[in-house]
Amino acid sequence: MIKVKRLSLRNMNIKWKLTLWAAVLMLLLFLSYNLLQFTVIQNWVNNHEKEIIRNNMDEVVAYLQGFEPGRDLTGSGDYLKILNERYQLIRIVDGNDSPILTITDKVPEHWVQPKYVTSEELLEISPGGDTLLIYRQPLEISGFSGSVEIVRNLENFESLINLITTLFIITGFVAIILSLIGGRLISFQLLNPINSMIRTMRRIRENGLKERVQISDQQDEMTELSLMFNELMDSLEQSFRQQQQFIEDASHELKTPLSIIHGHLSMIKRWGKDDPEVLNRSIQLSLNETNRLIQMVSELLILTRANHSAAIAEFSPENIRVKQVIGEIIENFKFVNPEFRMLTRLEISDDCVLPVQKNHFQQMMIIILDNAMKYTRDQKEIRVSAAAESGLLAISVMDYGMGIPEDELYLVTNRFYRVDKARSRKHGGNGLGLAIAKRLMEGYAGELQIESVYGEWTRVTLRFPRKNELAARSGKEV
Repeated sequence: MIKVKRLSLRNMNIKWKLTLWAAVLMLLLFLSYNLLQFTVIQNWVNNHEKEIIRNNMDEVVAYLQGFEPGRDLTGSGDYLKILNERYQLIRIVDGNDSPILTITDKVPEHWVQPKYVTSEELLEISPGGDTLLIYRQPLEISGFSGSVEIVRNLENFESLINLITTLFIITGFVAIILSLIGGRLISFQLLNPINSMIRTMRRIRENGLKERVQISDQQDEMTELSLMFNELMDSLEQSFRQQQQFIEDASHELKTPLSIIHGHLSMIKRWGKDDPEVLNRSIQLSLNETNRLIQMVSELLILTRANHSAAIAEFSPENIRVKQVIGEIIENFKFVNPEFRMLTRLEISDDCVLPVQKNHFQQMMIIILDNAMKYTRDQKEIRVSAAAESGLLAISVMDYGMGIPEDELYLVTNRFYRVDKARSRKHGGNGLGLAIAKRLMEGYAGELQIESVYGEWTRVTLRFPRKNELAARSGKEV
């Protein structure tokens, strides 16, 4: 049975758990406050009764001590009746525990036996269910040795305590009901944003990723949680769209070379194997498309690895001499493409270093230079420059080719995007180079900027952050 209860509590909804916990907490606070209040009132009333009985005793003793020697103490009865209060007994006892004079008001004499004392005595008894407060004090006057007893029936005190107890019980039940209602309201207020998220998630499951949580005007943790949830959904939707676009683009790009290869193989199967010219031509074209597929897959792998590198630390950067590496890359391009005129203006010292991996830097420069050469028209001239810009190292490559329309500048770094698809395919481009370069720059907290005037020129700039100051600059054009 206990195990079942534990399981049911564990499986209870959070709103009911919050309701119960809030109700229990509020009830405990209420009971603690009432218990403290009851204790304080009880102690105060009890002390007040003791103070009253002591004051009465002082008046009685002072009056009796004022008697003339030899006067009969029984003659003090009239005055003691005046001093006596409701629910109180005053009694004079001699040295033999015999009462000499008793004045009482609704306190039976047999409830308390007379007793002679030699020292002050204060005690509390409960004969017959009533609480009695007894105060005895010795009385020494000329010719008499005895004691005075005052007995107070605390019926009024008990009535007050019973009334307070009844009030506490009634308010306790009311507190239980109010605490349950308050706990339910508290749980509703706390869980309302979470329930809103749950409803939003259900709508997302049914309607797609466009649903969002409604943000309230309150500036609290739940609002912050809702904002974070919406931001995560925005990122998820964007990632989903990018992934979907990537799959569509990759499928489209892979379909063309595979269709070409399939067509040539079909042609070879039908009649090409008997015609050496057709056979060689088909094999060569199929090899070209196969090489393009290999290059595309390689670039996709590079781009995927770059996407998983979220910070410079993950790239394990090394310090490279920028001027030297740029010179090596330009020299290789001049050797392979002697028809191009390469102009450089490197306004940095020979000792200028950059904290990046050398192969990443080479890859980005090769991508930009290769694009510049592919899209150059009549003026086969490329300008490469490097300079410091407000703590950044800016490296630019400018060509005088076909250029990029202004409304397409923001698209050229997307995967598989090409301004002139026919021309790009002719030159073997897959539309992945600038996407790779941009992702690598983001990994180094840098920036890739593209400027262009369509039909005239294009300039691609890489801006790397640098921690050290650049050395003395020198301008040199080759």
